Parts: sequence; structure tokens; C-alpha cells
Amino acid sequence: MDKACPECGRQPRVQSFNFEERENVQEFVTKIDAFGVPDNYRGVCWNKDALMKYKSELQNDFAFKRFVDQLEKIHGIFSNGDISPKSAIIIAPADFSKMTFAFSCMQHALDHNLSVAPLLDTIELKRLLVLAAENPKYKLFRKVTYDDYIMSDVCFVTVTKLQQHEYAYEIIQEIMDRRTRKGLSTFVLSRYDLQEISRRDYANQFEAITSTTSQDTYKYPAVITYKNLFKGGADNE
Repeated sequence: MDKACPECGRQPRVQSFNFEERENVQEFVTKIDAFGVPDNYRGVCWNKDALMKYKSELQNDFAFKRFVDQLEKIHGIFSNGDISPKSAIIIAPADFSKMTFAFSCMQHALDHNLSVAPLLDTIELKRLLVLAAENPKYKLFRKVTYDDYIMSDVCFVTVTKLQQHEYAYEIIQEIMDRRTRKGLSTFVLSRYDLQEISRRDYANQFEAITSTTSQDTYKYPAVITYKNLFKGGADNE
């Protein structure tokens, strides 16, 4: 796992950010510490093979394989130091590595000197948008400014687990619209499907976000989803 295959020469997939062997380790650690990466995600690199092995009961599930392949493509963009040309809503049950995936993408972006927004849930994000509109100097958690958040190269948002997830479509539409005007993509993580996060959308406005044929891939995201028909596993992301 830590060296090239002796038969084909293929390089191994990155398992971690390997603090011990990095030349710029102190610079990188300073970045992720300032960003606030939780300890259990610090230096952890998301890995397709690890997720496939962890969910071994789904090895023959085509939908699961497709879901993981799509995550790998997105992860590859960030690990290469690029900015995604598309937004996406990633939907899967708890315990399907969504948070590991997000923090891995963010750490790769930080490692390539891209600006990264802190991971907020939809309630926290609504608070930032509303209060910053009333007070331009407002800082969420005394450090997150509206301008820095909106203009960040990389932005991940997670849907709240509270009952207010039924209103999450409002915040998702708003943040994607605002960042689209800046030419920036947005990624949303959810354990709830599109119907659940727009349950209070009585005018069916959110439906257009996935049914449109628009070429605006920032405002109209790809929907990457997997519905697990198997039960079991710890209740975490």
C-alpha cells in the first residue's frame, strides 16, 4: 500500500497526508489547525477502496459502485489542486463517509493554497447570510466573514439533522445562486433526499434545480445519490 506495484508500476492510492514525510509539514499543519479540521479528520485522506471494503456487503451493488466512482472523480479534482467546474448535492445515509470525503477534499485544497470555506450546516449558514446582511462586519463564531465565505474557492455545506432540514432547500438555492454569480461551485452533503430537504417548498421551486437542462453547472448541480437498502453500521457520517 505504500509503494508502487512491482508488476504494473501503478502508484498506490494516498491513504493519508503523511505528516512524517512531508517537507512542508509545519506549514500544512498550521493551515488545517487554523481552518479548524476536527481531530478525527485531521490528515485523513478519503479513499475509494477503503469505503468499498468497509461496505463489503455492497460490493455487488451497481448503484453503490457508481456512487463511489462519482465521489472519487470529485476527490481527484481537489487532490490535483483544481477547482471544480460543477456544483453537486451528495446524498447518502449516515455512515457512508460523507464527512471524511468533505474534509479530505478541503485539506487537499488547503494543501494547494486554495481558499476554503469552513464546513457549516444549513442553519449556521442561514445565520451568517441573515446577520451579515444586517451588519457587514458580522463574523460567525467571531471569525467567519460573509465576504471570505462567499468568495472561497471551495465550499462544502451540510444539511442540518434538525427538523429544519425540511427548509434546507431555501439555503441551498441561495448559496448556490450567490456563488454562481462569482463563478464558483458549491457542494452540499445530505442524508436526506431531495424531497425531504424541500418538504416545505409548496411552490415546487426547488424541483427546477435538478430538472433543468441549463448549462450553468454552478447553479444547477449534479445530484450524486445512493439509497442504502441494507441496515446496520454506526450512526455517523
